[in-house]
Amino acid sequence: MNASSAPDIAIAIPDGYKITRKDRTNQVGGGIAFIYKSSINITTSTEDTLIAAEHMHFQIHTDPRTTLRGTLVYRPPGPSALFSESITDFISPHAIASPYYILLGDLNFHLEQNNDTNTTTLLDNLANLGLKQLVNTPTHITGHTLDPIFSASNHVSFSHSTEIHWTDHRCVHFTFRRKTHHPRTQPIARRPWNKISAEQLLSTLNHNQPAITSDANNAALRLTQWVTNCADNLAPLRRHPSQTNARKPQWFTDALKNSKRTCQTLQKTWRKEHTAENMSALKNATREHHQLTRTTKRASFKERLDKNTHNSKELFNIVNKLSNPNASSNSITPSQELCNSLATFFHRKITELHDSFGPQIPPTTTELTASAVTLNTWTPISAEETKTTMNTIHSSAPSDPCPYYIFNQADASISPYLQTIFNSSLASATFPESWKHAEVNTLLKKTTADPNDLKNFRPISLLPFLAKVIEKTVNKQLTNFLEDNNLLDPSQSGFRANHSTETALLAVTDDIRTLLDNGETTTLILLDLSAAFDTVCHRTLITRLRSTGILGQALDWIISFLSDRSQRVYLPPFSSEPTEIICGAPQCSSLSPTLFNVYMSPLANIARKHNINIISYADDTQLILSLTKDPATAKTNLHDGMKDVAEWMKLSRLKLNSDKTEILILGNSPSAWADSWWPTSLGTAPTPSDHARNLGFILDPLLTMTKQVNAVSSSCFLTLCML
Repeated sequence: MNASSAPDIAIAIPDGYKITRKDRTNQVGGGIAFIYKSSINITTSTEDTLIAAEHMHFQIHTDPRTTLRGTLVYRPPGPSALFSESITDFISPHAIASPYYILLGDLNFHLEQNNDTNTTTLLDNLANLGLKQLVNTPTHITGHTLDPIFSASNHVSFSHSTEIHWTDHRCVHFTFRRKTHHPRTQPIARRPWNKISAEQLLSTLNHNQPAITSDANNAALRLTQWVTNCADNLAPLRRHPSQTNARKPQWFTDALKNSKRTCQTLQKTWRKEHTAENMSALKNATREHHQLTRTTKRASFKERLDKNTHNSKELFNIVNKLSNPNASSNSITPSQELCNSLATFFHRKITELHDSFGPQIPPTTTELTASAVTLNTWTPISAEETKTTMNTIHSSAPSDPCPYYIFNQADASISPYLQTIFNSSLASATFPESWKHAEVNTLLKKTTADPNDLKNFRPISLLPFLAKVIEKTVNKQLTNFLEDNNLLDPSQSGFRANHSTETALLAVTDDIRTLLDNGETTTLILLDLSAAFDTVCHRTLITRLRSTGILGQALDWIISFLSDRSQRVYLPPFSSEPTEIICGAPQCSSLSPTLFNVYMSPLANIARKHNINIISYADDTQLILSLTKDPATAKTNLHDGMKDVAEWMKLSRLKLNSDKTEILILGNSPSAWADSWWPTSLGTAPTPSDHARNLGFILDPLLTMTKQVNAVSSSCFLTLCML
């Protein structure tokens, strides 16, 4: 392209379209053109310089809040190393400016060839910025992929490519979908708790208190009815249409509220009189409102970050909300049909998995050495402990008669009654029936997942507030007993004080580095289990608790806690019929993780019996074994050890996924591994990987941490884009 070709190009542009061009200045012909529909608001720039290529930056303003930014690039054929190295620094300032960024054009790289050094360098450098190559088909008549689309956004997707008769390149189509979620209004029954003062609440609760009874079931029902009656008097249910997913953000100040009202008023004025003056006033007010919104949001999040400098949990929550703004949004339309379908799906999934193990075989009592110390009864719970525990729980279930903060405000009135219920429950080894029911909410596993596929939903159990209070106090006593008497295996890092995924990863890498320093090639096996918590066999768990020393009333209370549980799917205002829970450790329970650790305890002894080192975090289990020190013995240990582990899993009714189990060979002799080492009863041996993700950390064969650093770099870059 050049200045003299302008008339010819103008003829080629369809009606209703515009062109922005950058002509090649150092020779005749060539350049970049951007043709777009006239109705689309687009701005372009070519100010900076890209080494060994031509480019044009563009911004497509889809709405006042969303801008699709991108860079159109043409790299002529020729040496590519310089371009691969320089592209990162060139586009990073532009990519960080928006979460919706794309890099596209004709790069003249054979992007389908993963064995090409320059191609690999280019892909790795762009991956460090979070950019993924989306085009998965050839774009040139020679069968090569020369015209890529790189993006980090889930809203950008490759569509297809079409052949064009006048060029040897194919036309690449992509889609940018920016969905604006408008929550549908549903009639919801709510109580106006915010209009109740603490004095009103205490006064009402102190009136007509129920008689205290030693029957835990009856006492729990009376308490619920007592609080419900008080709620009916103070805050009767009001049924009104409400946006089910709408919540006013913390940063939405009164100034923003007034600014929004001003815009709405000017909009109404303009609709009545379509004058240039009214339109100008509306545009100015809207522009000021958007600017105020951005400023207020930044100030609000900065203040929250400054306040929580030493609170890592809250910092993670803030950053996650900034980097994944749609992560918590469940873009589904509640219905009775969906509730019933999800309830059936969740129940059938676990039932079929449970039944797949065949007839239940009574567990052996020799898995664990019988404990010399025992726990026969639970220590009564004091009023102070009840109050302290209540203040640590900040969630409620729909079945609760009032929110958690109302319970905490009324602790002076109800703590004595609660203390009586809790201690009656412990003394009689009876967990109240009304506290065994879970309300199940759901979330899409990914915001881009298909909501029509039930497999994409994750169940979230909501347990009664008071059930969590007594569970937490019992769990504290059980944990103290297990830890004080060293009854939990030291290789287990899950759900234990002073343990975390970090301690598990440190143990894994330390063991592997020790073997590598000795010149030994090592195998790391990452076992994959399906729904491990949900398939826990209650009979087997009880047997292992007995071996651990949990006896008498203490064990009977846990048996009552596990038995006759139920759940229903609740998507306001709809709910399914209750379904029975036949197995598993109750989801979202404070006590379940500790019970699961006891359940998994025998596995470590089985691995060590075959000289296999084991490190666990809950159901994530890693097995480590040297392959080169004594290959013949190592082969026997691995073969027999995996066979025994698989058999123990089956007896424990835990589903071991051999096809998802990963193997990583670490060291300089990857050929030390042979498929014949794998038990044939477990199916086809897994193929060793060039890297494996273990507890969120990427390990490579030489522990160089290169892939982990690149992944962190990419993640940080995406987070910076959102910030």
